[in-house]
Amino acid sequence: MKKIVAIIGDPREKGTSRVMFYQYLAYLETNSKIEVKIYDIRKLAFDPNLSEGYRTEQTPEIIALKQDASSADLLLFSYPVWWFNVPAVLKGVIDHLFWRGESYSFKDKKFLFTGPWRKKRARLIYTVGGMELQHRLFGRPALTALRYPLWMSGVLSVKATVIDRLDLSIRKSDEYYYKKIVRAARKDLRFLLKK
Repeated sequence: MKKIVAIIGDPREKGTSRVMFYQYLAYLETNSKIEVKIYDIRKLAFDPNLSEGYRTEQTPEIIALKQDASSADLLLFSYPVWWFNVPAVLKGVIDHLFWRGESYSFKDKKFLFTGPWRKKRARLIYTVGGMELQHRLFGRPALTALRYPLWMSGVLSVKATVIDRLDLSIRKSDEYYYKKIVRAARKDLRFLLKK
């Protein structure tokens, strides 16, 4: 059985990134060979600030997330882009999840191509009120906030699906966005079943 750890990184109760997240999972959950473990940052009990750096004590929920992530075949992150970056609480999850000595280690030379998570794939689904072109002009910080820690851990296959123009008059139809999400889910399902 293939395992997906799915992290909904939207601190709001409702929002387009949540809708896209569950549409993606609905497509994958039709396959009985897929196990999905969902982590909602709204419900995670943890301090997003590393007040003691890498000596900060971690909650049982964060420890469970890290254990599930280390055994997953695919990591899914879905989140809105706010001020060209990830929501602050998601950044806290990233800081806890990609823990020095566990998901990567410079000391033991386990990073990038030798990283402990090198056989995994990641799918990032992020929503933008404006245009993705604007995000690109600023170096896509909401993508790199996750891509760099993933790469450092050995996850070099990082696929991004962007849902943009949500607050603009040139917004696409819901059907357009739905098809985009299903295409991403279909590609990831093929990847998982080939492994």
